[in-house]
Amino acid sequence: MSYFYISNPYNGTEEQKEQRARLAAEVCGKLLKKGIFAWSPIVHNHAMMKVYDQFSLEERKELVLEFDFSLLQEAQGMIVLTIDGWKESYGVNKEIELCEELEIPVTYIDPSKLDEDIELDIELE
Repeated sequence: MSYFYISNPYNGTEEQKEQRARLAAEVCGKLLKKGIFAWSPIVHNHAMMKVYDQFSLEERKELVLEFDFSLLQEAQGMIVLTIDGWKESYGVNKEIELCEELEIPVTYIDPSKLDEDIELDIELE
């Protein structure tokens, strides 16, 4: 079984973090309804940080990103959610760089378009 890795910005105010994690979870659900398996580090890491908030910003940039990269390397492709801040996000940019280096396909999606009956140019292998 294969999956797509969901990339979107996370850091910001507590309210922004919560909104971005909820959006990523919603996108994962919408993709699953379309038969597309997706994994979001934001959904996983946000829940983890709420329970175990013992990571400094530097540790999140290094240790947590290293964990995320291990899953990205196994993904069929990456879907970048083109929400506010995605172009400036440290994590999103690092994930795109890794995809370019490893020739992992990247698809850019406006999450609001997932409510429409559009054909996504992605499918599970």
